[in-house]
Amino acid sequence: MLPVYERLGDVREKAVTMGKIADVLQARGQLDEALRIRREEVLPVFERLGDVRSKAVTMSQIADVLQARGQLDEALRIRREEVLPVYERLQLRHDLLVEQANIATLLLLSRDRKRREEARALLTAAFHSAVELNLPVDIQHIRRLFAKHNMKAPDAR
Repeated sequence: MLPVYERLGDVREKAVTMGKIADVLQARGQLDEALRIRREEVLPVFERLGDVRSKAVTMSQIADVLQARGQLDEALRIRREEVLPVYERLQLRHDLLVEQANIATLLLLSRDRKRREEARALLTAAFHSAVELNLPVDIQHIRRLFAKHNMKAPDAR
């Protein structure tokens, strides 16, 4: 598909396809190449196009790769500073609750009590949003996160 998009000059679809290639590489454990593609080939396209949501999604995917590489502080920084604020500003409630859960998961990897409390607050907010949006899969996922970390999940109201 890449040659077709290149011939057509469709830079957005080429970037989307490159992102899918990065997904495959990441699944195969080729994290360095997946990260390179996302940073050097996908992200700049969305920045040039002014596609704020796609840029945030790509940054979240970059954080996923960094997390898989053990670069937890940088993954957390990207999620907090570059992804979450975009979802909040654009009022993308589902993307926001997913990112809250992602941040909470990173915070729970440390044994720090303050980070654990922050993670609980984020998971609680994500849980209530999932309930309000009637997203059963997300509700169950968040409940599993609470259980995995020996925390009581809030009641669905």
